[in-house]
Amino acid sequence: MNALIRSDLKQRTRGKRWWILLALWTLLLLALLAFVRSAAVRSQQFVSIEGQLRQAREPVGPTMFGSLMLFTLILACLIVPSLTSTTINGERERGTFAVLQATMLRPWEIFFAKFFSALATTGAFLLATVPLTLWCLSEGGVDVTRVVVTYLILVLLCAVLLAVGLMTSTFLRRPALSAVASYGVVFALTLGSLIIFGLSLVTAPTEEVTIEVRRGPDFTTEQQVIGWRWLLLAPNPFVVLADAAPRREVPRDQLTFGAPDPLAAIRDGARAIRRPPEMQFGGRAEVVGPEEEPPAVWPAGMAIELALALGAGYLTIRRLRIPAHRLAPGQRVA
Repeated sequence: MNALIRSDLKQRTRGKRWWILLALWTLLLLALLAFVRSAAVRSQQFVSIEGQLRQAREPVGPTMFGSLMLFTLILACLIVPSLTSTTINGERERGTFAVLQATMLRPWEIFFAKFFSALATTGAFLLATVPLTLWCLSEGGVDVTRVVVTYLILVLLCAVLLAVGLMTSTFLRRPALSAVASYGVVFALTLGSLIIFGLSLVTAPTEEVTIEVRRGPDFTTEQQVIGWRWLLLAPNPFVVLADAAPRREVPRDQLTFGAPDPLAAIRDGARAIRRPPEMQFGGRAEVVGPEEEPPAVWPAGMAIELALALGAGYLTIRRLRIPAHRLAPGQRVA
């Protein structure tokens, strides 16, 4: 299996296209991060200090790091599925897959060899973002724990996309069709979950609870949508990534004038949909002490993502077994 992994890695990195794609990946993220930093610095508000207007300098690291991770996930959704969506059916068309099946390699060993070689290639793209992450750390406001956790979640999400790509390349005969199917799954997890969630608010009965909570001297009114709808957004990769990232703790009595943290914004929006049972009531409530945070969404979302990956891996291994009892019309036996 190790020899097959090394062979696949050499085939992926042998040509110039892979290195050109890696360079474009890095340059694009660098340009986007530089633009985000410039916008974050310009968004710093001016406050009156001792009768003079001065710019409030807040760390722009959270804004830069959150934007970098979201941009990286967007590009990963565009590039990662292509690494495996034409792997099996491409070799079947070239007639080289029969060589693998004639060896002592078992179907699960072939699957994991293809999977880990693509995961190593994905890891190279993620490693290219490490210098940019160090730039975000140098700007302040981001700790190492948040970086490590966010990268781990990002690797798991990429692994799910790779497993789905392998499944489509096994079940569909034409590589172009399997690539389209892989991107269809990506669309369903990202934009599709948002569309279905929006439609559920319009078509399905909605339970809205109006809560008036005292924060400081005044009451603020909040409307929360409760029920099962948060499960529709849970498997969204962007929700999982933002909700799992540890949040920067800012004291309540400390005013912030910097640009917002995009990961924290998505996290707050996702968790606002899910409230604990004791907060699902109407009328007035005076909060004494720190406000209780809604339950996390990302454990359920990650469980759905991992279940999707495990199911895709199981179906792929079954499809790689020989002799094959059922094949699509026109598909090669090996």
